[in-house]
Amino acid sequence: MTEFSYPYGSSKINTEDEFSRMMMWAAPDGVCASWGSPALRPVANGSGTVTVPPGEAFVRGQKYLNDADKLLTVPPNNTSATRLDYVVLRNDPANDRITAEYKPGGTSLPPLVQSWTDVWEIPIGAGKVKAGAAGVQPEDMVDARWFTGWPVAPSLPGYRPTPYRDRMICENGVILTGTGSSWKVYDPFEDTGWVNLAPNGSDAPAWSPSGVSRIRRRDRRVEFRLSVKRWADNGLGVADDDGSCVFNLAAQYRPPLEVLGFGYGKVARQSPLAINVETGGDVRVRPLVNDLPASRTVQAVLSWFLD
Repeated sequence: MTEFSYPYGSSKINTEDEFSRMMMWAAPDGVCASWGSPALRPVANGSGTVTVPPGEAFVRGQKYLNDADKLLTVPPNNTSATRLDYVVLRNDPANDRITAEYKPGGTSLPPLVQSWTDVWEIPIGAGKVKAGAAGVQPEDMVDARWFTGWPVAPSLPGYRPTPYRDRMICENGVILTGTGSSWKVYDPFEDTGWVNLAPNGSDAPAWSPSGVSRIRRRDRRVEFRLSVKRWADNGLGVADDDGSCVFNLAAQYRPPLEVLGFGYGKVARQSPLAINVETGGDVRVRPLVNDLPASRTVQAVLSWFLD
């Protein structure tokens, strides 16, 4: 046989494998929830057990339901190295059941078994058992769930379904995503537009606008244009290792790693300056060669990517 089609009156579903192969594409492997839900997310407390809370899932096209906490035993780690383990949902067709199981590994996570002739596993948690320990600490059990889900479905504005987190619907060509409490228009290329900035850092009183300082976020890219004047009587000296904090940027603009750029101060001789944008949002200006006298303008253009 090279081709087989089912289900029809003349070719009914005869085996579990036939049913599973069909249903896996209608109900992909995963927990019936989204990442904000605790459904089937394993919890550790440092003891010799891990708790799997209630929830539902599909595994190899077949349904799993757990309506009460299930405790799984954590085997002691008698080795001298940290052990990496999985908590899985295991479909065991030979025994007609799907169960939550604790699956020990080694110095790497154990491989998942996904065989049409044996068991089929999907992960719901990944834990670490330290050398000589008999349990998983709370911070060492991480969420490893796969999720099943809905297709992007048409919707009417006045009669939308429940906005489960990350669920998507479509209304007259507009995609909306669920936040858990409401629906939000999906924009993969969020653009804040140019936002004007006034000095607001810890040294802000020593600076005033010279032209317009502004910032813009386009999806993951931030563009920052600096134009300020140092009007404080004492100016800014090369010996000031930390520099002067001109701005503290809002959280949505802050870089994942410190950004270093260069600008110039308008003095008798062009004075190069270092511009540091710190992960906490501070924008600091530091002269590199010449002191920056009072009443001098600093200009720079920087950009960076967010996580």
